[in-house]
Amino acid sequence: MNYKATRIRAVFLALVAFAIFGSGTVLAHEGRDVGDYNFVVGFINEPAIEGMINGVSIRVTGSKADDHNHMDNGAVEAMAMDSEIDLVSHGGVFVSELAAGGQYQFKFGHEFADLTVPFHAHPNEIAGSIMVGHDNPAADMVMVEIHSNGFSPNMVMIQPGTTVMFMNTLTDTTVVMSGPLGEVEPVEQSHSGDRTPISGLLDLQVEVTHIASEVSQVMTLKEAFGDAGHYKAEFIPTSPGPYRFRFFGDVEGTQINETFESSNTTFDEVTPASDVQFPVQLAAPRETENAARGALDAATLAGQDASDASNVASTATILGIIAVVLGLGGLVLGGLAFQRLGSKGS
Repeated sequence: MNYKATRIRAVFLALVAFAIFGSGTVLAHEGRDVGDYNFVVGFINEPAIEGMINGVSIRVTGSKADDHNHMDNGAVEAMAMDSEIDLVSHGGVFVSELAAGGQYQFKFGHEFADLTVPFHAHPNEIAGSIMVGHDNPAADMVMVEIHSNGFSPNMVMIQPGTTVMFMNTLTDTTVVMSGPLGEVEPVEQSHSGDRTPISGLLDLQVEVTHIASEVSQVMTLKEAFGDAGHYKAEFIPTSPGPYRFRFFGDVEGTQINETFESSNTTFDEVTPASDVQFPVQLAAPRETENAARGALDAATLAGQDASDASNVASTATILGIIAVVLGLGGLVLGGLAFQRLGSKGS
């Protein structure tokens, strides 16, 4: 397959994946506290599709947040299960002011089951929603990025007990809060729920393993341009299934050795490309390679058999020629002997 055809195929897969999964897909990442730091790990692009460029994504933050969420000026803390949850007031459930690159997280407990929590951001005047239900995809943490033109994703579907982390990708301060979008001034909020991105990590690496085959490779993590604390290692996953990311190295003098594995409760496994291909399912490169290798092996074996048969035939021909020569030699010798006997008799 030539380069142009490969690019066309990649674009086609991307368009089909977008059409099927949409921009509102939940980005399933696994979040974990590691000492005084927090790691949020997953694939760069999710869903992760076989044969399409992707890679490892890790966000490293410090200044560990308190175990509860802080809200001021009328914003209330998470209510008990038998209490009424304020979904219509601005900041009725959560609110936080995020500087550029800042993060805020809120855990939606079982009291939010079967509820839809609207949220929005100022001064962008953009809105989104969080749907909480037991039948939604399972994840410990879901990342929502704040962009100038909206949230990514703008609709989040989670199970009770999932933490939603808001990440401000803008260059200015943004206030994110629950409740529907309205013409109100944002309120002053506490910053104690935020985490500080850890930038400039040069000694952190990742070992990527395809679990089924146990093939591993160590890759270098590079900090994303303009996104402090966000590190990536790009590669193209060529086999579907679960992957393992092991991070090791140094973070501000702290030795790190943490392993994350994709699953239905952490971050996405790699999906076979055939799952999103329409109307014709194309053979994956690994399948084409296996078929070509099988055909080559068969051809090699057939060639060896033919060579063996040719060698046998050649040997038989040589032996036949030798037998003919010996036979002719015998006739000649016999004739000479008969001639000598005739000469003696006369």
